[in-house]
Amino acid sequence: MSTAKRLARYEDLLNLPDNVVGEIIAGRLLASPRPAPKHARASSVLGIRIGNPFDLGGGGGPGG
Repeated sequence: MSTAKRLARYEDLLNLPDNVVGEIIAGRLLASPRPAPKHARASSVLGIRIGNPFDLGGGGGPGG
């Protein structure tokens, strides 16, 4: 006898605690801790500093 597993739904995402982020992939709910504010800020700043020259092609990134 096999037990059928229920596919994850949007409501499952809404029911996650505020300190958790989640996504549904192939019907499975995957959840992980939300980054701390200082971590999120550092990540954003690094993305701007490092990504800008590469994404927009200015200031020494690939393609001039």
